[in-house]
Amino acid sequence: MIISSQQVQSIIKAYGLSGTRKTLPGENSTAVSRKDSLEISREAKELSTIRRIIDKTPEVRAEKVAAIKEAIANGTYNVDSREVAHMMIVRSLVDRIVAGEYDEE
Repeated sequence: MIISSQQVQSIIKAYGLSGTRKTLPGENSTAVSRKDSLEISREAKELSTIRRIIDKTPEVRAEKVAAIKEAIANGTYNVDSREVAHMMIVRSLVDRIVAGEYDEE
């Protein structure tokens, strides 16, 4: 069945619909008041808090950079090769876990 726009217009006129809805016979005319609500999960709140903290943290820790530059300039900057190797392995494992490449056996 195809309904033409003329038929739609005649139905609108017949029911007197002009943008405001009128109650039809048999309908309850009392208005129902409903309010929208939103509930944010605890996890979402925590993530929001973490995001705000991260946003406030400077990208570069200027005081640490200045201290390292001074140590290099003074010739007192020492690198612990074991610590560097350890962090490289940890970072590699974390990257693999995040990428889903690590299988527990």
